[in-house]
Amino acid sequence: MYNGSNDRLAVLPTMLDVPRLEDMEARFLAFWTTMRRNIHGYDRKAKLDFIMERKAKNLAADAHKRRLQEAGLSSVKADARPAIIALAQKGGRLIGPITADEVHALVAALHAESGWMRDVSTWIMHQMLRHVAEGGHGAALPPMILTGPPGIGKSHYARRFAELAGLPVRMIDVGGGSAGFRISGTEKGWGTEQPGIPVETILASRVANPLMIVDEVDKAGTAYSTRGSSSSLTTSLLQMLEPNTARHFECPFHRIPFNMSRVMWIMTANDVDRIPAPLRDRSRVFVLPQLSAVDAMAHFDRLSSSSETTDEEELDRCRSFIEQMSDSSGGISLRQIGRLAEAVRSRPKAIYN
Repeated sequence: MYNGSNDRLAVLPTMLDVPRLEDMEARFLAFWTTMRRNIHGYDRKAKLDFIMERKAKNLAADAHKRRLQEAGLSSVKADARPAIIALAQKGGRLIGPITADEVHALVAALHAESGWMRDVSTWIMHQMLRHVAEGGHGAALPPMILTGPPGIGKSHYARRFAELAGLPVRMIDVGGGSAGFRISGTEKGWGTEQPGIPVETILASRVANPLMIVDEVDKAGTAYSTRGSSSSLTTSLLQMLEPNTARHFECPFHRIPFNMSRVMWIMTANDVDRIPAPLRDRSRVFVLPQLSAVDAMAHFDRLSSSSETTDEEELDRCRSFIEQMSDSSGGISLRQIGRLAEAVRSRPKAIYN
């Protein structure tokens, strides 16, 4: 059973810690055998015959069924119960920096790779340092929205943060309006019955503070079930972004309560004005400009530094092109810079006499 250690969170109620049917059968058989030994000693009469064993197993099955009903697990599919019970037993791990030095190392790595996100990195550093100073465990961040032109690495930055912190991460693409039920999950009446991605991730990883990246929240729509009910991205997100409601989130698929208060959310958008107001009000919004020439060339130099080419003229031509593109109205994207660096790296090493 979950013991309340600081590096774990009680994601599920402990009442969901239901023993396995096999374990209950073993206990019933052992109890009946002990009773017969108290009466008959270790004589042959103390042994259980086939009928007695079958009766003990039937009694165990009835007791197990009652325990599942009392815990609210009788409606949960049998193949999903082991992960739920294991999480109820041990709680979810809290992963991420636990000292100020670890926070500084993580943020330094982020800044070295994405210097143009310096304002975001600085904010993340202050949030995590405060959390560590207060005795908190695992990475913890309020919801944030990264807005800015396409191609500046908003989603990549979020994924890299998760990688450096050792966190499970899932990308939720808004797409055609189905992101609402991909976040909250679906119940009967939908074409596909499934838990939401956050619940699915916690059950699979047994980590209480995974990172969810919701891409392009400014393009959110609404999905409808076969019965006509709807699920919008904003509605689904709000119950996760509010700590009080997230702490008591009831999964519509499993029909059991989950503590989702430590799930972290990084959302991205291209147009800040099209982001629903309720999401902006509950998140730290960063409005990011297109890549400057200095940041773009620094990124190119970092990517091309492993090249064996000695053709500095070629490198200078690339830098000149990057500078021109950065100063244009459309700017330059990380993908374009990456392709240039790849072209440089793929050139054979120049040979000089």
